Amino acid sequence: MIERLAFLTVQVGATLVVTLPLIIHWMLNRKWMRLPPPSPDACKDEDLPTLCIVIPTWNEGNVIESKLDDTFAQRYPESKRRILLIDSASTDDTVSIARDWSKSNKCNMEIVVMPARLGKSAAMNRAMQELQDDDDVFIMTDAEATLEDGALRRIGRWMKDPSIGAVCGCINETDQSTYRGWYRWFRSGESRADSTPIFEGSIAAYRASALHPIEAGANADDSQLAVLVRNEGLRTISDESIRFSEAPITDLRERHERTVRRGQGLSRHFWRHRSSWFRNGRWGTILGLNGLQHSVSPWFVLIGILAGLAHATTVLLIGWFGGEPMLLDRAMLLLDAVVLASLGVGLTGLRVPLCASAVAFLAQNLRLVQGMILLRFGRSLHQWDASKSNRLRR
Repeated sequence: MIERLAFLTVQVGATLVVTLPLIIHWMLNRKWMRLPPPSPDACKDEDLPTLCIVIPTWNEGNVIESKLDDTFAQRYPESKRRILLIDSASTDDTVSIARDWSKSNKCNMEIVVMPARLGKSAAMNRAMQELQDDDDVFIMTDAEATLEDGALRRIGRWMKDPSIGAVCGCINETDQSTYRGWYRWFRSGESRADSTPIFEGSIAAYRASALHPIEAGANADDSQLAVLVRNEGLRTISDESIRFSEAPITDLRERHERTVRRGQGLSRHFWRHRSSWFRNGRWGTILGLNGLQHSVSPWFVLIGILAGLAHATTVLLIGWFGGEPMLLDRAMLLLDAVVLASLGVGLTGLRVPLCASAVAFLAQNLRLVQGMILLRFGRSLHQWDASKSNRLRR
């Protein structure tokens, strides 16, 4: 009796801790999505800001040439943009390919080769040292990302607004995953309300005057910079009109490792800013809700699963020995059965919205827990390994 009540109490408590922040975030976001979407004003070429376009690389020999072609082809005044390649001690031919490309295209691209591989955040700090006095905007774009035409120009238009400190784009997916759909919806609502603390590093731009060095020994460099800029009093937004595409990661292990790495970076990033949760109006609310969902809730998802298994086991043992489970026991077991059935349907790949969302939610939270456990045991994932399945030579 006592054991059943204890497990049941823990399970119910964990469920409330996990679902309440998510429900509040969802309700607020529905309200925020009714606000008009932000849009930049039109701008003449001569009024556009000067861009420093940074491409971080580590063993990107298969894709670097096509990336440079794509960046160079963007419509933007050549006198107001420069390309900086920051290489983290690649062991392949990335740097030599980039140098040959620069010569053949007469681009005068700057190449900085770091003496050791320290991770992308350290590379971004190094790139900031190369900013010049006339650089208005610091843009970073990943080597595997292909930008849609007009991406740089729209960024330039955004940065003419003195209230905007940072803007990122969205991936262009024809068959959007459940997680990506929710992700984009929340980022869009937060951007309308105030700012979003989660950025897409595949194409992200920051006002150069608001930048400072970030935590070099951690990842989520894009979101680190976004929160840093927002704390300077400027808005940080996600713009769905700035699009990029990436070849899909077809290797399941690579996809899992990438998600865990990204999750670990966000978890520790939000936890470092926990003193700002739910302070400073809407921004503090947005930061706090995301912080709870990335740093706290995942642990209660795991606790709830373990308590549910323990509760179900004790109830089954009672029945085995001829006892009678309480009404509350039966109600919770029924709820567990509904959740398991939803997960089962979601795993089949059938397009049942709530079932697919349940699978995506559980998978994401367990990966967040995995990332935090790895960090607890001293394994930081800030030194990224370029996935191979989406980097076939172009």
